[in-house]
Amino acid sequence: MLSEGVSGDVEVTSDPGDTESDPVVLVVDDDRDLADTCEYWLRDDYEVRVAYGGESALDLMDDAVDVVLLDRRMPDRSGDEVLEEIDARGFDCRVAMMTAVEPDTDIVEMPFDEYLVKPVDEDDLRETVEELLVRSEFDDRIREYFALVSTETVLGERDVSELGNPDVLDDLTERVRRLRDERESEIRERERQLDRIRRINGFLREVDRALVDATTRGDIADSVCATFEASPYEGAWVARYNQAIDTVECQSASESIASPFGDDAGGPPVEGTSTAPGDVVREAVDTSAVVTATVPPEHAAVVLADADPPEAERTVVAVPIRYRETVYGALVVYVRGTVTDEERSMLGDVGETVGHGINAAESKQLLYSDTAVELEFDHADTRDLIVDLSLEFETTVRLEGTALADGGVVSCYVAVEGTDPSAVLSAIAPLEALVDARIVSVDDDEAVVELRLTEASVAVTLVELGASIESFTATRGEGRLVVRVPTGSDLRALTNAVQSSYPDVSVVAKREVEDEMQSTSSFRRQLEEKLTDRQRDVMETALASGYFEWPRGSTAEEVATSLGIAAPTFHEHLRSGERKLIEAFFSESSEGRQFGDRDADAAVDER
Repeated sequence: MLSEGVSGDVEVTSDPGDTESDPVVLVVDDDRDLADTCEYWLRDDYEVRVAYGGESALDLMDDAVDVVLLDRRMPDRSGDEVLEEIDARGFDCRVAMMTAVEPDTDIVEMPFDEYLVKPVDEDDLRETVEELLVRSEFDDRIREYFALVSTETVLGERDVSELGNPDVLDDLTERVRRLRDERESEIRERERQLDRIRRINGFLREVDRALVDATTRGDIADSVCATFEASPYEGAWVARYNQAIDTVECQSASESIASPFGDDAGGPPVEGTSTAPGDVVREAVDTSAVVTATVPPEHAAVVLADADPPEAERTVVAVPIRYRETVYGALVVYVRGTVTDEERSMLGDVGETVGHGINAAESKQLLYSDTAVELEFDHADTRDLIVDLSLEFETTVRLEGTALADGGVVSCYVAVEGTDPSAVLSAIAPLEALVDARIVSVDDDEAVVELRLTEASVAVTLVELGASIESFTATRGEGRLVVRVPTGSDLRALTNAVQSSYPDVSVVAKREVEDEMQSTSSFRRQLEEKLTDRQRDVMETALASGYFEWPRGSTAEEVATSLGIAAPTFHEHLRSGERKLIEAFFSESSEGRQFGDRDADAAVDER
């Protein structure tokens, strides 16, 4: 059977990024905008330090720095001086000069690894950092060879007549030749390694670009598979695994895939050995790890539309498509020969990129779609902080809102009835998942606290997955949770993600809901009914006078004077009006909670 055509040589590898810290990149440039842009380009994959001058760069240097991107021309201390000091202190890092200074023969003896002439785009910058990190693993002589080749290349792009000492080029060429003769075989192997990494990283960028215009999960699967057509790989398909009925389905495939499961029917695989294609997918989904298995020629001949050469041995790679704790399926890739560690890591990155794309598409779909699915959960799992607080203080705890911050931190705004908020903060202080907490407001009946969490509540899981929490209330350990997701979302994946951390959560209802559309004019009329006359006057005058511009066209005092009111009164009216406008846009809570008491606002109008 063709489903038995995959050998038992299976390897499961976890994402190396799970256990290793990010490489450290130091960006040094007195052009703050450029330095900050470089930081923005790199920060998703690296720990980035930014220095706006030579002196501050040396202050930030330590043994943890892996790569330095160094401007040459800076007012306090030049890049050349910084480079010399880095070398003198013996820091083991790679340095790329990134400068608008045209290179001359004086750079031949400078101890840098790469020379970039501005302007530099994101792809160039990322490729340089990636390559320098790989070169860090080479021995000193091999690194010297590649550094000299870089110098030779950049000087070779200059007109010889413009160089200060053209004779140096002959000496440089001779040094490069001698080093290559000395380590020919190793240099060839390292060149192949760098070329392979360039192709891998180039392919990753192509995947990123392909996902930009994809708007649905199906579009994303089609785009990724199409990208593999122009890749070094022989074919790819996207699998969906339904754990409830234990079936693997092909959602999309590249044109080079004739039969994903190795049979003409293209349906679920016939059960054979534990390493049938469907089982490799199951393993990847269950373990959230990259799984590989060897594929003999007879199997590849049926799976691939053009298995050339037919006798070659191939590897099938099943990559989990995941976003945080949610696994949407697997990307199945056919590779001729064996798979390198770099390729495993890269394909793992592709799986995470696709998972992020699916999550973003579903979140956007929820935002703009007229229809959605609501899931209602019973929630009595005291591993959830909100449920646990309701039980410990024998009260009602209600989630008022959430906000996702950087670093996977979610701010949860929680209302606690009839309880001293200081006691609440004291009770949760030892919690490891608690980044910070504060009291937001206190009144006679309840207090609102902000809890900044990395986990410890189903709210964190749902926010990270892009779901909309319509309501979440717990009373004395018994909670009810209502979640809204786009129509067509993988509800089982979401439910599994919730129940994997909170097993005592169960779905009690599922319903289709339709959002009521509201015209712009209707929204404006509704808001005008909530604003007092004075609030509207204040906001219109502030807008017309340029108060909301930056820099401001008018100060608060100037606007207040034109309205004939005191500056504090202006601020109070403005804040009240802004609050109503923002709540009208974002909130679906009751009218009283959104807009407050109009009579209370009238008291302010009299001032």
